[in-house]
Amino acid sequence: MKKIAIASAIALASITAAHAAPTVYGKVLLTGEYTDVDDKTAKNDDTSSTKLVSNSSRIGFRGEDDLTDTTKLVYQLEYGIDVDADSNARKTNQQFYSRNTFIGLAHNTMGTLLAGRHDTPFKLTKGSVDVFNDYDNVALGKLMAGEQRVDNVIAYKSPTLVGTPVTFLGAVSLDECSQNDDDKCLVTAAVPATGTTPAKPAVYRDKKNAYSAMVNYDQNGVYIGLGYDNSVYGNDTSGWRVAGSLDMGKMNMVDGLTLGALYQDYDFNTDDNEQSWLLSGKYKIGATPWAVKAQYIDTSNQSGVKDRDATEVALGAEYSFNKATKGHLYAAQIDTDNVSDRTIVGGGLEYKF
Repeated sequence: MKKIAIASAIALASITAAHAAPTVYGKVLLTGEYTDVDDKTAKNDDTSSTKLVSNSSRIGFRGEDDLTDTTKLVYQLEYGIDVDADSNARKTNQQFYSRNTFIGLAHNTMGTLLAGRHDTPFKLTKGSVDVFNDYDNVALGKLMAGEQRVDNVIAYKSPTLVGTPVTFLGAVSLDECSQNDDDKCLVTAAVPATGTTPAKPAVYRDKKNAYSAMVNYDQNGVYIGLGYDNSVYGNDTSGWRVAGSLDMGKMNMVDGLTLGALYQDYDFNTDDNEQSWLLSGKYKIGATPWAVKAQYIDTSNQSGVKDRDATEVALGAEYSFNKATKGHLYAAQIDTDNVSDRTIVGGGLEYKF
C-alpha cells in the first residue's frame, strides 16, 4: 500500500512539473450605494434606493504551457460574480458570467493569437484614463459607447513594433452568415396561426463580422492610444477613440499625480454621431495611504439620439490598508437630457487575490 502511495505521489509531482498549475486570481469590490433619481420623462417617476453593488467582482484562472522553444499555449478563464446576489439578470440568470475567456498561442517574436471572448481593442484603447472604471454605475460606459466585450473573437496582439514601445491589437468577432441569396440570417422563426392567434412571418436581418483595432504607445509615464470599431453595434456602425494619460511623477513634475483625457466619435448609422470627451485625474497623497480622484464626462447625441446630451461629475477617494485591500468612497452626479438626473453616493471595500 505504501509503494502505491509513493508511486502516486511521484506521478503527481511529475505531472505538476510538466504542466504548471494555473494562477488563481480575482477581486471583490463591494460597496453600499445610495441613488436618487429625478425622472425627466413623461412618467415623472422619481425614485431613491439604497443597495449593495458588486462592482466588477471576478475570479479567474490563467496559465501557460510550453509547446516548443519559441511557442507556448496561453489560456484564461475569467468569470464575473455578483457577490451580493444569487442570480445575475445580465447573463442568463446565473451568478457567474463570462468575462475575458480564451485560449491562444504566444510566440517569442511574432506576437500572440487568441480565440474566445474578449474586450474589444477599441474598449482597451482607454488605458487607465477612466479612474472610476470598476464602479458599475459610475464608469464611462454609462455615458458613452465602446465598452463592449464580444463573443466569437479571434484577436492578434503584436510584440512591440520595431523596438519601440508601440503595440498593435486587432480583433474580429465572427458573426457573418448568409441564407439563400439574400445574405440574411434567420432571427425569429415563422409562427403558424393557431385559433385566434394570427401567423407571424420569419424575420431575417443582415449579419456581418465586427472588427476592432487599436495601436498604443506606452513608455516613461506617457500613454497614447488610438482605437477603431466597425459593426460592433450592428451593421454600418463605426467609431474611433483617442486616449492619453501622463504620470506626472515619472515625468519629474508632480509625484503621485496622473492626468488622463479621452475623445471619441461614434456613428450609430443615424443623423447625429455620438461625440464624447473625458478629463480625469488621480493623486496619491504623499506617504499617506490616501488617494483622491476626479472625473468629468460630456456626451452629445448619446447612442445616436439627436439632442440627448449627458454629463458626469464624479469624485472619489481610496484608502490602501495594504497591497491587497482598499477602502473606497465616491459620489457622482449624472445628468441626461430628457431622461434623468442621477445622484450616486457610495463606499465599501475591495480585496484582490
